Amino acid sequence: MHDSPETETKGSVLLLGAGGLGSAVAWALAGSGIARLGIVDDDTVALSNLHRQILYRVRDLGKAKVAQAAERLQQLYPALQIEIHAERLQTRESIAARASGYDLLIDGTDNFCSRFAANDAAVLDAIPLVHGAAIGLRGQLCFIPPGGQPCLRCLFDTPPPQEGSCRSEGVWGALVGEVGWLMALEASKWLRGVGEPLQGRLLTIDLESSRRRIVTWKVHPTCPVCQLASGSLT
Repeated sequence: MHDSPETETKGSVLLLGAGGLGSAVAWALAGSGIARLGIVDDDTVALSNLHRQILYRVRDLGKAKVAQAAERLQQLYPALQIEIHAERLQTRESIAARASGYDLLIDGTDNFCSRFAANDAAVLDAIPLVHGAAIGLRGQLCFIPPGGQPCLRCLFDTPPPQEGSCRSEGVWGALVGEVGWLMALEASKWLRGVGEPLQGRLLTIDLESSRRRIVTWKVHPTCPVCQLASGSLT
């Protein structure tokens, strides 16, 4: 139950990824009183993931994550409208099309292709985006405003040639829980119009040293998507 209507977060969110980050984000958003939640993921529940994917149980093994996530959240919050999409979106066009009709996009994916596609949709299709990532003992999150200025490509330019994975580098359940809840908080701030978003600011979390810091960045003069969004490229 919610303390009062004033504490509720209205609006709709499309969540990309229903793994560790996505589980924490979905749980926190559902508890905030959000009206509608779309969940996108094409994977199934695996035993090795249960320590960090808090929406699932042993009885869910082998079943579609989106279906089990929706069932769990609906049990906890019956008033929440949930839409599930058992698919993997890795292009700007497909993400923008699926995000149509939602107020906000949240990137909880585990691969750079989807992350940068979500960034490009935020910039070129004017969709506000909360980005988050976690690997090993380190996590990060930021907010990309509609139209960018700046965006992830201003900070990272292009995806690295090789990316780590939870399987190869591991990830602590407590880390994805913390990053995921902070992502949900960032989304709630935007939807409610309160606080200062992490725009042009990357919050990094290092559990090994117990340090947090803010990395600031500005629009890169040669960022192709921000230039396209501003109309400087044809």
